[in-house]
Amino acid sequence: MGSSGIEVSLEKRLTELQRHRRCLGLVAVLIAGLASDLGAQASGPDRTTGPAELPRFTLREIVTGRNDSLSRIPGPWVRAARATVPDSLAMTAYIVAAARSGIVPLQGSTLASQRSQHVMGLYRRAELLLASRRTLEAIRTAIPSDTTRAHFDRIFRPREGWVVDLHDAALAWARSRVPGLTWASARPALTAAGWLVPGDSADALEAVPRALYGLTVLAANDSIAFAAVQRVLQRADSSSSAAVTALLSGYTEGQHWFVEAIEFFLVEPWVPDGKQGRSLGDYVRDDWRRVALARPDAENPTPEIRPRLFGYPQAVPHYGVPPALFKRLVKRDNGEAGEWLGRHGPAALLHALRWLPPGDTSLALLQTGTETVRLTTVPRQARESLNGFLEPHDVIAIDPGYSPLLALGAVVHEWQHVIFRRRQLEAFAGALSESGNPILDLPGVEPYLAEGFAEWSAERILAPIVSRWPLLGLGEIQKRAGLARENPDDQHALGYALMRELAAAVPNPAAATELLLRHAEDPSRMATEPALRSAWKKYRRARDYVFAAPARRFLIPEVTFTIEDGYPDVIATRILVPPSGKGGR
Repeated sequence: MGSSGIEVSLEKRLTELQRHRRCLGLVAVLIAGLASDLGAQASGPDRTTGPAELPRFTLREIVTGRNDSLSRIPGPWVRAARATVPDSLAMTAYIVAAARSGIVPLQGSTLASQRSQHVMGLYRRAELLLASRRTLEAIRTAIPSDTTRAHFDRIFRPREGWVVDLHDAALAWARSRVPGLTWASARPALTAAGWLVPGDSADALEAVPRALYGLTVLAANDSIAFAAVQRVLQRADSSSSAAVTALLSGYTEGQHWFVEAIEFFLVEPWVPDGKQGRSLGDYVRDDWRRVALARPDAENPTPEIRPRLFGYPQAVPHYGVPPALFKRLVKRDNGEAGEWLGRHGPAALLHALRWLPPGDTSLALLQTGTETVRLTTVPRQARESLNGFLEPHDVIAIDPGYSPLLALGAVVHEWQHVIFRRRQLEAFAGALSESGNPILDLPGVEPYLAEGFAEWSAERILAPIVSRWPLLGLGEIQKRAGLARENPDDQHALGYALMRELAAAVPNPAAATELLLRHAEDPSRMATEPALRSAWKKYRRARDYVFAAPARRFLIPEVTFTIEDGYPDVIATRILVPPSGKGGR
């Protein structure tokens, strides 16, 4: 659970590079020749010929990722963190939070095996439904505005009764089309299709929603396999098959309900704080203002909430391009380009980049000295990376099966990733030469720092809300307890401990965040900071924590294109060979 981290993430494994290493030399020679030819052809702004009346842009060459397969965190920091925040502390915090939320904590192997199902309302469902309804009732009573309360009621308390999660929403939608329908109505057809065990006496309140959610995920990710299940369902009991069809449609419609539910908490002033009330978004933005890293004119727009059926409780950020970086990335090659941007805005151009040619699917590598980079394109990188690439705006993709009240902590967590990355990229863009850089080597963020910061920052922001409604913080606390038990070196568990120790050494959140931004890509020199060297002097002889990290470095060639009706037409592509290591800063 949790995000994948801020660094670019591809699903293809390093073994793919090993399978293709034999062709590396040949590919490198071909690319080098191509780069030389294209460079000779395209040395100035008038290198292309195209319809002058069309807006023409150049997307500068981008290099991102790293070649080093090992990362390190200062040993004194890790030793101090493990001494201050032992793994057992996560479990203790979870037990206390569960008791305050009216939930019996998961213990032992059950925490590992059922944690995901639990936060999705598919394990001990009756208990979570009761706790969720009590929490929603308490929130409703406290809402300071009648208008906001009416909006709350439309989402969570329609005439049919409380709707607390996707499963409730699916059942309510199906019942509006098939009066009298229950979860049990779908059991015969699901059993015939092999999605329930014959003779299983498990409570339909859990077993049937679990099967229907699984089918919803299958339909979204494997249409052929889902069609095969549909054929079996059609041969089952007709009334039960119709109930399954109605409920599956309910799960599709219920995803819109889930987005509306999350957006209510992010945007609406439901917390009785101040005259008008405050939203979660207000708390997030106010915290970043206090951190003082957000300039008065800086924006922290609420990310789009986008449902994505992962099949488990997952949320990941997609990073939009800050305006300061956009100006460095995209060059306007004629007056029409400026006029087009004035009419449509940067987001429209970033969206148009998805329609650039995706490139050959075969692996292409560029060897420069001792460094190897993979050649790719914006569309391919956006498709292959879990976090997207050069996104038009900030997005949090989240599985709608997540119980909304438990998902709020995860959403705020991912929002911290988004803002941290925005600040990092703004600082990077501000340090670039005014004359323009032909190659932009985008910085990364070390994953332990990324996850640790998001855990710590989200917990700090949500503290006043969780103190009043404990259930809203339970999902993240349960996640950390489970991860710490399964693997104490997990990025979320150890990262959180590192941040707790950093905050103890540097109590000012603004100073702590500034330190993290300064060392985000390479934390190995954090221990050289005077305040930290003094705080961790007891552990000064501790060895660095060294861990394997995927060696993934990518190059997106420079592309010059015109744009018409929102679609780009490539005029020229140019590969500039970057210096070994970091280039183009």
